[in-house]
Amino acid sequence: METVRIPIRDPFEADIYIDILKTENIPYALIPNESLPYNGIFEMTMGWGVVDVPKEYEALAVELLTALRDTYED
Repeated sequence: METVRIPIRDPFEADIYIDILKTENIPYALIPNESLPYNGIFEMTMGWGVVDVPKEYEALAVELLTALRDTYED
């Protein structure tokens, strides 16, 4: 199955976004870049993490994330 990676800014955004994906029945895999032994070095260079979604859900998943970000950036 081909997937698409969608960058996530922080764990709070991840929690809310995952709830939205569950509600919409969109399969996903959350991949955080957290690493305790390396004290956040991966987060600084690669961002907090990503959510993988199947390619066929890409447009809807991106639209949902954009709508989520619009609610707290206004």
